[in-house]
Amino acid sequence: MAENQEKRAKKLSKEIEGEMVKIAAFGGVKGEMVFLFTDLPADIQSKLGPFGLGHKLGDAAAGKEGAEAEEAIEKVFAGLKSGDWSVRAPAGPRVSIKALAENVSKLDPASQEAAKALLTSLGVKIPGFNE
Repeated sequence: MAENQEKRAKKLSKEIEGEMVKIAAFGGVKGEMVFLFTDLPADIQSKLGPFGLGHKLGDAAAGKEGAEAEEAIEKVFAGLKSGDWSVRAPAGPRVSIKALAENVSKLDPASQEAAKALLTSLGVKIPGFNE
């Protein structure tokens, strides 16, 4: 996943300061542009709040399904209610390289070779196993 993020170049820089949004498009000619939320009509402001909330909660569920998505959405909403803007949905389960190596070592030789081929093709390196 990190490899995919590295390949995808950033296209914008965005910063929020109070009611001001600063945006700059990389490769653009205008440089940093500044937009004030308070410059928008009240009707648009009232629509942006729920829209932004929907976007933030939807982002929390990205890549998840069912109960896992619901849990992530509820965690982010609870964080927002408590005043924590930076709360994140729980990360997916993690498997340590050490645990992976131990489990692979318990396989029969043919299964170990299959695991080695699969892990290598996925870019997962286990010291002493497929390096």
